[in-house]
Amino acid sequence: MGGPNREQPTVFTPTFLVAVILSILVWRQVGSFECVVKHSLVSVQDIDNPVYYAERRNQQLKKLAFDGTKATNDRSTIPRPHTPYKCGVVWFYHIPCTGGSSINRWFRKFNSPQYGNVSYYQNWALETLKDGTFCKNPQRVEDKFAEGMLKHVQNLAPTEWRIAHSHLVDFYLNESEDLLNLWRSEVEAQNCEFISSIMIRDPLNHALSLHKIIKSKNSTQEEWAKHLESPTKQGLWATVLDFFLYNNQGNRQRPNYPRNPGGRNPFNVSKEEKVARAMELLARHFDIVTMTHDVFRETIINWTGLEDIPIPRSNVFKGKLTFSKREVEKLQKGLKANGDTDFVDAVKRKYDGYLSYLDS
Repeated sequence: MGGPNREQPTVFTPTFLVAVILSILVWRQVGSFECVVKHSLVSVQDIDNPVYYAERRNQQLKKLAFDGTKATNDRSTIPRPHTPYKCGVVWFYHIPCTGGSSINRWFRKFNSPQYGNVSYYQNWALETLKDGTFCKNPQRVEDKFAEGMLKHVQNLAPTEWRIAHSHLVDFYLNESEDLLNLWRSEVEAQNCEFISSIMIRDPLNHALSLHKIIKSKNSTQEEWAKHLESPTKQGLWATVLDFFLYNNQGNRQRPNYPRNPGGRNPFNVSKEEKVARAMELLARHFDIVTMTHDVFRETIINWTGLEDIPIPRSNVFKGKLTFSKREVEKLQKGLKANGDTDFVDAVKRKYDGYLSYLDS
């Protein structure tokens, strides 16, 4: 009957009951609040996590939007009504077995008095020695190339063009955006144009083409046919997608490589993240992306005003390549799982008008 020490009944307000129900639903969905916190920390900080690059991109886009600047940076959308440019540097990122040797030989022709004495720079090294071992000191090659490239983009004359060639061991695109930004800013500060260019090739044709250099890598056909079985194996081989992102080197040391030293896919990310990252790098840094010599040549000539000379064919294999149906099917399956098929399809759609009728 209402004595002074009698317990009062607990009253649950509607707001409190709703909060409890929502908490239970959220807990059942994710397992626990602790899981949410751990996932957030891992995805932001762990470079080995496939979510890492996606979240970093989202943070960058939010920052750009907050700053009031354009939230995308796609060089393929830049209007170019006034070409040729009066001066600049053409940088060619050469993926092996994509027709790059022919382009490199073509570029070197411009280094002769007959075609203008265009200054030419390269500093690369074979990634695999004849005994099958990797380049002993890739960091020295990388550092020397970056040092020489910085000099190459400085002190341009008002109407001068220069050419630079990146190839094996000398440049690691996925981790070197700061260098590309530096070189471009150096050239543009001189009121000249920095033109970054690349050739891409069908992934299966590329993989089959690598077969011709088996002996030079002290390897075997069996090893070549199995090189895609592991998504991170160092190996002697690199696909179009993996070379584009990570070059091809088994001795590159970095503390944040989970399977140090690095090789193919050193951060062990998913194929989806590799493709997204590659398309991001193409959009952000590359001015010429093509799969044909004709388009490459025409664009370079139109933008630079250099003399229009034909691209010679180089490094053409004249022997006979024989593959079993099983080998080809195995490569196709491996390239699909690795992300190469999706990557090249995305490149063809964006830069080559592939399936463009579907967008109309």
